[in-house]
Amino acid sequence: MSEPTMYDTSPAACWTDGFRTANGECGAVLYGEPAMEKVVFEAGRSCHPAYEFRISSPGMAAVGGYGRITDSRTGEVISTWTDGHGTWARRAFASRADQVIAHELLPAPGRTVDTTLSVDTALDGLLGSTRFTTRATVSNGSGYLTLRRVGLSGCGAFGYEGITRVVAFGGSILASGTTLVVIGAARLLLLTKLDRYEPSSTGWFFPALRTALAGLDNDYATLFARHAAATPA
Repeated sequence: MSEPTMYDTSPAACWTDGFRTANGECGAVLYGEPAMEKVVFEAGRSCHPAYEFRISSPGMAAVGGYGRITDSRTGEVISTWTDGHGTWARRAFASRADQVIAHELLPAPGRTVDTTLSVDTALDGLLGSTRFTTRATVSNGSGYLTLRRVGLSGCGAFGYEGITRVVAFGGSILASGTTLVVIGAARLLLLTKLDRYEPSSTGWFFPALRTALAGLDNDYATLFARHAAATPA
């Protein structure tokens, strides 16, 4: 197993200090405390920040033994910590095989994942003149959290669109306004696809992105194996 390129024993306080995973077309920077983990999604080869995804778990007790690493070959980011119930873990990677960002949340033994998922548009570095539209829905057992960012340039409209499919194992997902609430999941899988809207584009990508997400395997290990096989040695 390859040695990690980065290792830290405390959560990153800001996104510029977060741990990054990317595949050349999209990426994510993970940072924040376990009770409020934040993921900055990046789109395009320029790795421009598109928006921030938030994982709020306010019931998370005080933690110890925190550690986070990035694997040097696969780009997988893993964070772990312990509390009175045992070890919790979260892991993520940007797939080379499927062009998706996969993020799995694993609770301590005997515990469940209970969290609220949302997006935030007030990230430093985003243009103040851009407009955002967010939507949360539940369909066929999966939750979908969608963001569309629109701006204007001298050439016309531009922007980003991102969709996260939320798969809860053994739990439930409820849509509440522009957030998704997950209750009692034995584990949680988040699958995100992004694309950039250019002035020359004929339309937005929502239908194609959602169809692609719905067709993906909902097992983290299977997706990771495909990614690892497509990653140069």
